[in-house]
Amino acid sequence: MTEERRPSAYGSLFAPQGRATPTEVGDQASLCLDDPVIHAVLDAVDSYAMILNPQRQILAANPAFLEALSHEVPANCRGLRLGEALGCVHAGEGSDGCGTSRACGRCGSLLSILATQGTGQPTGGECLISLRRDGRWEAREFVARARPLTVAGHRLTLLTLQDISAQKRRETLERIFIHDLTDSLRSLQGWTEALKGAGADATTLAERILDMAGHLAAEVEWQRRLLRAERGELTPDLRQVSPDGILDDLMGSVGVESAARLIRLPTDPAAPLVRTDPAILCGILTHMVLNALEAVPSGGQAWIWHESRAGHPTFVVQNPGCMAPEVADRIFQRSFTTKAPRGRGLGTYGMKVMGETVLGGKVGFTTGWEEGTRFFITLPESP
Repeated sequence: MTEERRPSAYGSLFAPQGRATPTEVGDQASLCLDDPVIHAVLDAVDSYAMILNPQRQILAANPAFLEALSHEVPANCRGLRLGEALGCVHAGEGSDGCGTSRACGRCGSLLSILATQGTGQPTGGECLISLRRDGRWEAREFVARARPLTVAGHRLTLLTLQDISAQKRRETLERIFIHDLTDSLRSLQGWTEALKGAGADATTLAERILDMAGHLAAEVEWQRRLLRAERGELTPDLRQVSPDGILDDLMGSVGVESAARLIRLPTDPAAPLVRTDPAILCGILTHMVLNALEAVPSGGQAWIWHESRAGHPTFVVQNPGCMAPEVADRIFQRSFTTKAPRGRGLGTYGMKVMGETVLGGKVGFTTGWEEGTRFFITLPESP
């Protein structure tokens, strides 16, 4: 969902409401199935391909697309819209499902479909989509292409999706290791040169170097764990830990400069122990804190605290300011970042995967001008 939102002709909705009836969908699908050209087109496409009616409902799809669907979706997915079939996290937010929520205004697939339906010309764009499949948070990136079709006098749309997730993941990792880590190595070299200088405070400089080296090691380990989590191979090391113990570890992991800008609110002395993987939780909170500090002017502060929400241990990181809607709608997408051109695009996405898929909690945020922006992770209630 990387394209800019365009003005909508449908009031508060991005795309028009209304669906064909099941009978109409069945009749339209039969026309497609009886057309040898449609069969040839679908069979010839090795990426995902589907035929859509004017209401953006799926009439037919090729085997590649059908095999990729979650077992929670009907096998033929007939009558569903794209986001509903794939399990897009925004598909249920609009008044008429996929295509009618605020976030849909930035979906590259929907923009392509609507443009082709409106102009009768082939269109395309890049689509970043966040999915919830079989209880897991996933991210996928596609190149979407829409083309007009006419079958027995009906104007339909051929939509193809080329999966470029591996390419986008590689590009993101390249940004991390070529830009972010290269900058860190340059800083290490600078501090080492200073250490060699006459009269330098060797102890202070050595601490700086160790701090930078620790950040490098932690980032590499975080990315290694994230890759394993995406493959479903990461098993958490669950232990009973105190909320203050987690926050103590966090203050040490964010570095001296960041810790000086982080206000830690007191924890309730009666707060129960938390059953979690301390290293993974600390990594999630570290990214929350660093993102919060990057969102405020130089010298600005952020806050962190522990609280209980309906008996569930919750950690909250807050910074002043309100996120723009176009940022809020995409904040957990894997390749989305507000830190152009050097943004990593994995920080908030990593929080979501690690916090929900691995730790079984809930990662979310609220944003508003009065209370600022708050990212939180709510963990399962300790047994």
